[in-house]
Amino acid sequence: MSFFSFGKKETSLSFVFDIRDTFITVAVANIYEDKKPEMILCQNFDISLQDNLNYKKSLDKMLNTIDSAILNIRRKLIKIGNKQKIGKYSFFVGSPWSISKSKLIKVIKDRPFEVNESFLKKIILNNEGDLIDRISSKTEEKEWKILEEKVIQSKLNGYKVSKIYGKKACDIEIEIFVSFVPYEIKDRLSFFVDKENVWGIKRTSNSCILSSYSFLRDLYLDKNDFIYIDIGNNLTDIYIVKEDIIHGIISFPFGEKNIIESISKRTGVLPEIIKSKLNLKCSSGCDEATIKDIENLVRTGLSMWLFKFRSTVSRICNEKDLPNNIFIITNTDLTKLFANELKNNENFNLLRNIGVKTDVVLIEESILNNLIINGSVFVDKPYVKMDLIFLDKLIKQK
Repeated sequence: MSFFSFGKKETSLSFVFDIRDTFITVAVANIYEDKKPEMILCQNFDISLQDNLNYKKSLDKMLNTIDSAILNIRRKLIKIGNKQKIGKYSFFVGSPWSISKSKLIKVIKDRPFEVNESFLKKIILNNEGDLIDRISSKTEEKEWKILEEKVIQSKLNGYKVSKIYGKKACDIEIEIFVSFVPYEIKDRLSFFVDKENVWGIKRTSNSCILSSYSFLRDLYLDKNDFIYIDIGNNLTDIYIVKEDIIHGIISFPFGEKNIIESISKRTGVLPEIIKSKLNLKCSSGCDEATIKDIENLVRTGLSMWLFKFRSTVSRICNEKDLPNNIFIITNTDLTKLFANELKNNENFNLLRNIGVKTDVVLIEESILNNLIINGSVFVDKPYVKMDLIFLDKLIKQK
């Protein structure tokens, strides 16, 4: 963000936090009004979780990791001699620390009525309460707070409009996107208040889903229906978009760590050896026998993942109604190999049960690097780069 002092334009630093299941990525960047954002520093911080920790203790570990990450990054800025003012902390919260829902709201009346801010707030508030009750009944956490609420699409009398305030209609459709977090997260993030506090730092909070959705809609304007897949360490996150609307959002507890452990149990190959073989396939040439061995490991894991994927997706969408465009983010050796199998091997067609050929698009980090100054300097940081591109979009829209 840019600030003005005595007529001179100065750029303050933005701290961008991308909070995932087992790690937090922190990027320090300059976001300009007239050019691409510039990365200054970027680092991953592991959340030291143990298998026997309950949700509350895991949550405490994550929050403590945020605190230690801030101290670590501030020290690094001092070490490299960067004396810029810190202007904003931007937090992007992903699974399992946040739950996002989309809902289509329709209002039909006999006579035209004017859409204003108070009307919109009223109908959104009524629906948010219902969503919180449904989430609380299905999770260990019972006190959820709103992280963000966005109107991501609106129609008046059946036509898409970008602005609805002050307009009259008999028929209104609004798609709201709402994310919720446990009150502990909301309380901790509220330390970085939205208005300027004594340190002069502002804070924004969003979900990781929103930044990826915004990125995909901007980059692939011709794809209005798609499935987004993100295989994390402990979780796989999925959302389905139909006619530009987020139709459903769901996760299942089978990520890269679980996939490798399952391959190990099935084949008897140690997890460490599996990881090294995957890296060997991605980074250098192999002899034919080694390639075949690695392909068998990948296909073993992919078969198990596909079974869980199909059973999970069926809870939010009938297979015959699934989009055939697939976006999959490739940020590790395993996800790169999985994505290539899904793209090139018909035996692993996600929609083969209904005889539809899928179009698999790999979201590679090089695509993101093209939109960020110094992006290529920081490797394997795709998530926070999506967040940074999202923040840059908001600055340039003002």
